[in-house]
Amino acid sequence: MAVAVPLRTRRARAGRARAGRAFAVALTALLTGCSGPGERVRTAEATPFTAGGVAVRVRAESREGSVRILAELRPEQTGFHLHGLDLPNDGIDGIGIPTRIRAEGGLGATGQATTDAKPRMLRPAGLDVALPVYADGTVTLELPVRRLGGTDRARVHLTYGACSETGGCLPPVRDHEVILPLDSLGSLGSLDSLDAPAR
Repeated sequence: MAVAVPLRTRRARAGRARAGRAFAVALTALLTGCSGPGERVRTAEATPFTAGGVAVRVRAESREGSVRILAELRPEQTGFHLHGLDLPNDGIDGIGIPTRIRAEGGLGATGQATTDAKPRMLRPAGLDVALPVYADGTVTLELPVRRLGGTDRARVHLTYGACSETGGCLPPVRDHEVILPLDSLGSLGSLDSLDAPAR
């Protein structure tokens, strides 16, 4: 014998079902880092180091369609700021060490380095000059690259310096080399397969 279910009850059940599906989708996105369907990320990390009063971490990421190097630089002393990417190679009036990053070996740059760090101008005490620097905190550099054959390691070179308005400047770091082992990014063949669009 069929039992009639009130319309209000059916609507309530449908609403709960939709809410349950929405929760499942949200939970899946949270656990997968909001990755899209079939998206995979591979990471290679270098040994962290500290030089010139700045703590540095460097890694490479291979995500569908692109490979990039990410370098995180954090001045250890409060009030010290990294110089900007747009600072000229010789500084301003010979003052300041520009922030630079380049790659050799198993990774080659495909574009210019960028950062989302907030820029500001710094005027060191006793000097009639304004230097482009970044605001307090960690500065993350992003360099787009591509995988090259012939080696399973990449050499990443970093140049930077940090100054404060009242404490002078820390010893500059020029062309410091770190090694990125690329095994975890996979072979060139697997990267081609990873980055290829689905058909």
